[in-house]
Amino acid sequence: MAVRVLGSINIDVIARVDRLPRPGETVIASQTLRLPGGKGANQAVAAARMGASVALVAAIGDDEGGRWMLAGLEAAGVGVAGVAKLEGVPTGSAYITVDAKGENQIIVAPGANGVFEAALLPRASPENVVLAQLEVPVATLAAAFAAPARLRMLNAAPAVPEAARLFDRVDILIVNEHELAAYAGRVESRGLDETVATARSLLARPDQLVIVTLGSAGAVAIWRDRHFHAPAMPVEPLDTVGAGDCFCGALAALLDEGLAVEQALPIANAAAALCTLSPGAVPAMPSRAAVEAVCCARAT
Repeated sequence: MAVRVLGSINIDVIARVDRLPRPGETVIASQTLRLPGGKGANQAVAAARMGASVALVAAIGDDEGGRWMLAGLEAAGVGVAGVAKLEGVPTGSAYITVDAKGENQIIVAPGANGVFEAALLPRASPENVVLAQLEVPVATLAAAFAAPARLRMLNAAPAVPEAARLFDRVDILIVNEHELAAYAGRVESRGLDETVATARSLLARPDQLVIVTLGSAGAVAIWRDRHFHAPAMPVEPLDTVGAGDCFCGALAALLDEGLAVEQALPIANAAAALCTLSPGAVPAMPSRAAVEAVCCARAT
């Protein structure tokens, strides 16, 4: 059993400011950091720290940044044999501004992620849980989801209209409220019942489910005939960068273990909450022991 993550590798350049700039405005950063990131790398590390055997399938440039990222991923317990090194393109990068409330703005320069083609995909295993996101080409993901897998999960973020053609190929679709509205072609839902109804419009097969992350309200899993809401663990966030990726990676690891969605969702929520208490994405992914400790503390 293993989690196979397909996705992006980025070098995150993070600037901390008192407040996010308005259009045309310059603000002064109190701190800048260079940290490992990218939705694929984030989710792979999150799954590995939850105890899964993880293989990352991705692309980097043949440059210092790519070598730095590979070393960090290996140190985090992620298998990188499926990471292709591409000449003539840089490793992906993301420029992130985080305010005093933990809110952020992100600009991504895809680099090698944008030219990660299906021909670079290694042979798939039907035993794998496959988890992907949308910072790599949709055509590459379509090829990956056509291969055998035990469970196919798509975190359809960032919202890309073309990605809707993947929905009937996945078993679990994960979106936040903004992405749900974008794919459903509606304004954002008001209230849990409306969110559930909107999410059901994205179901393409009877055996699928949609999971909608709700920020401070937790997450809800939606099937055709029922739904399950797991409240969030209340925290005062320092930095929300990577929290959604932490949720997805943790969830994949827990489902790979054999937990039911209803068992896994509260634990993945706790992992995401802990992620917001530390700066950055990859460095903030919590260990399984830390997540279990807060879950046990809340249960007593």
